[in-house]
Amino acid sequence: MEEFALFFKRQFPDLLSECPYNAAKCCTVGCGGRYAGAVYPRSFTEMIAVVDFCQENGIRYYVLGCGSNVLPLDGENQTLLIFTRYLVGGSFGKDPLVYAGVTVGAFLKDCEKHGRSGGEFLAGIPATIGGAAFMNAGVRDRRFDEIVKNVIVYDKGELRSYPKADCGYSYKRSRFMEEGGVIFAVIFDLEETTSEIVADRKREYLQKREWLPKGRSMGCVFKNPDGDSAGRLIEGAGLKGLRNGGAVVSETHANFIINDNNATAKDIIALIGLIKNAVYAQYGIALEEEIRRLE
Repeated sequence: MEEFALFFKRQFPDLLSECPYNAAKCCTVGCGGRYAGAVYPRSFTEMIAVVDFCQENGIRYYVLGCGSNVLPLDGENQTLLIFTRYLVGGSFGKDPLVYAGVTVGAFLKDCEKHGRSGGEFLAGIPATIGGAAFMNAGVRDRRFDEIVKNVIVYDKGELRSYPKADCGYSYKRSRFMEEGGVIFAVIFDLEETTSEIVADRKREYLQKREWLPKGRSMGCVFKNPDGDSAGRLIEGAGLKGLRNGGAVVSETHANFIINDNNATAKDIIALIGLIKNAVYAQYGIALEEEIRRLE
């Protein structure tokens, strides 16, 4: 791992980086071991250079925003984490263009400032615009793709603009999850309204999220099966409060696993397995994970 750090820093002496990197610092669940490194491109030119270098040299990498909805693994991992936190900006013209590293919170502040409505349901979700576009983030009755016009992606050496119809969006899914590509920006399709209306709608959605579990977690662990709720199934199987090591099924919302006492990724993975087995045994339903494991 140390050899990787020296090698990478020789290639990119001016790039902000931390090699090796403790993943528990970056992800909302607060666990995970050491990764080969973390880098923080400050421009899209730097991002392209890093991605091209990784692909040409067979270096495994993940692009991350806020580090939510992901599970870093324990131990030593020869994987590079690329963060978008400095890729912020855009414009709020007729069709707002927002860079991938902008947080959902910052995006909604701009929506309120400019009187653009449609994205208020995202309020309180710990994500960046790039991450939300990648995972098709949302709440029970709303999805990110509803407000997307185009997604701008760097893929296979080219910068492409995909219309929403070509993004392969479905529930918690996009083509980018299957085919790769690095999301650079999103062009939105929003309604013109007043700042007051946007602020009121944001407040309504934030109030709906107040009851969600506190503490370190990945957010919802499982997708909701068609016509049902993963949380209801887990609760119905009597699993609220089920503990494995430092990981526990939330008593507030059973689709959350909380890092309650220095949980390891191994603790969480084992608990996920117990949940899947118990729900399948009781209901005959195979729960599908929503989270990504950073292997």
